Amino acid sequence: MNKRKDLLPVLVGGDFAAYSQARTFHEAYGVTSIAVTTAANVLNTRTSILRTIAEPELTDPAVFLRTMKEVADNNPEEHKIVLGCRDWQVRMVIENKKSLKEMGFIVPYIDRELLDRLVLKEHFYELCDKYGVAYPKTFVYDFSNTDVQVPDMMYPVIAKPSNSAAYYNTSFEGQKKVYKIGSREELIELLERVGKSDYGDKFLIQEFVPGDDTGMHLLTCYCDKNSKVRLVSGGHTMMEDHEENSIGNPVAILTELPDKNVQESAVRLLESIGYTGFANFDIKYDPRDGVYKFFEINTRLGSSSYYVTGAGYNTAEWYVKEWVDGESFDGCIVTDRPHLYSKIPQSIINAYVQDEKLRAEVDAQYKAHRVSNPIDYRSDRNLLHHVYVRIFMHRQKKRFLTYL
Repeated sequence: MNKRKDLLPVLVGGDFAAYSQARTFHEAYGVTSIAVTTAANVLNTRTSILRTIAEPELTDPAVFLRTMKEVADNNPEEHKIVLGCRDWQVRMVIENKKSLKEMGFIVPYIDRELLDRLVLKEHFYELCDKYGVAYPKTFVYDFSNTDVQVPDMMYPVIAKPSNSAAYYNTSFEGQKKVYKIGSREELIELLERVGKSDYGDKFLIQEFVPGDDTGMHLLTCYCDKNSKVRLVSGGHTMMEDHEENSIGNPVAILTELPDKNVQESAVRLLESIGYTGFANFDIKYDPRDGVYKFFEINTRLGSSSYYVTGAGYNTAEWYVKEWVDGESFDGCIVTDRPHLYSKIPQSIINAYVQDEKLRAEVDAQYKAHRVSNPIDYRSDRNLLHHVYVRIFMHRQKKRFLTYL
């Protein structure tokens, strides 16, 4: 650890992802982060590595800027790096980048124009077409076009919002993050329900790529200020969350050397569009044609990004070295250290994963003590935090048993 007193990470968000990022900064530099969030909870208050500012009206840009101004005024000497933990929080930071920089914050993100091209998924797929990146067959349903017809497709299909941030601020009965649809009638009923809600953007209807959670892969990349990819870290999902509001979030990940075509596709896309900062891709292997299909890009560290740090490549250091210390990077590191990221008990992983080779790899990481749970942090000096971790893991076991 290189202890520093001149560094202040300011994390917009207060959930699992915020604690994970606070841990990376604490591990690397011994600093306490500030979480600016809409609500206090056990994870962001019963801890020694986070100070929490809870503001229920944080989604209001004026309130957000006022809150951030208070943070800046109270910490004038530190290098203040501001990071969003969820899509809407990243958008809030990017949309107010100019004001935040004037307050003295370091904002290691792309500009809004590029953000809009990437986070609106139909535009992301247009970029995939342009730069030769494979993705599932996709139909864009536009609620503003009353003449649009639901296409004939092979069922089941996946339906999901194109604009995740706008969808987050919408609420309607039966709302889910992603939908697996078994028939045309079911799809039409869903689209009618969404169309009556406040969500006014597009919906994507996408072919279902067969396979269980172990078909999913992640790729995390860091691009420097010159848009050169300097870090590539691959992850192989062992199990995802199956709860409606969290479906698709990995809960157990084995680090892996990424497929060569996957790595080359991601690097080509990121460098061609002039990306900077961290990006995270969701990818699934398609057993029908042997091709890895890109689902989406997160213009931030993913909620499970601690898998990179756990394997020995601390994500916080990339921000600090370039954006605070002014260092430059040469070449590109492709992570290759075996490691298991897990926020569920081993018994659940072993019960879910059917592939004997993958189960053996999971067991090998436990035997070698190469396993990390991002919230199970020994250096957190708050005793109540460690009590919470024990309770959390017990609840995880009970919750995930229902999916087996």
